[in-house]
Amino acid sequence: MSAPTQAHAATPVPTGFQLRTPQAWVDFPVADEASENRLGEEARGHALTGGFTADQAGRFAEQVRRSVRQARRGGAVHAAGVFEMYEDGPLTATVVVAVVTPPANGDILGALTAVAHPNRADGTWRRVTTAAIPRIGTVGRVYGIQNVVQDGVTMRCAVMHSVVPMPGSADVVVVTGSSPNLAEAEDIFELFGAITESLAFTWDDDQPVLAARPESTGETAPDA
Repeated sequence: MSAPTQAHAATPVPTGFQLRTPQAWVDFPVADEASENRLGEEARGHALTGGFTADQAGRFAEQVRRSVRQARRGGAVHAAGVFEMYEDGPLTATVVVAVVTPPANGDILGALTAVAHPNRADGTWRRVTTAAIPRIGTVGRVYGIQNVVQDGVTMRCAVMHSVVPMPGSADVVVVTGSSPNLAEAEDIFELFGAITESLAFTWDDDQPVLAARPESTGETAPDA
């Protein structure tokens, strides 16, 4: 009689992650609603220090508030952004990490954005592809120029979603980069790709952060 086959140990679910952003970037905690105003004021201060005018700083602060609010509602566990002034104008960009439960049909990319219509008459476009992340493997990706709606305000942005399978879980981690700097879109996409490639899971965090919130589903994932 053959010896019984030993059951394989279940793959442990990661409790945290590491993500490297450039030195000039600032982390945005997204733990609760009270953080929105605080982060907006911090963004305003950083923008003014970086050379933004008061009007530019105010508009950027409001953009940060909207981005953090939508990210938090969509299951975000981390957000970071940059706001720098150059001779030819300001550079603003955000990266959000969210834990998402895929929809019943499993089409998380389709749920994140309308990939069935990659090119539209209004000039927006989307491309679906894959990417390789060291220490993780192949992930799904959709990127392009989108009209991002946040709290009723529409802004055209360069957007990249990367969908990363989470070991030991049916949930996925979605890393989303967004920037209104359309003239530099190709460079922005390269930057978002480089940031996403730094993603690595960890398993020894005292306070686990990688857990989907009850309202976080593919259908309600952030569009930004």
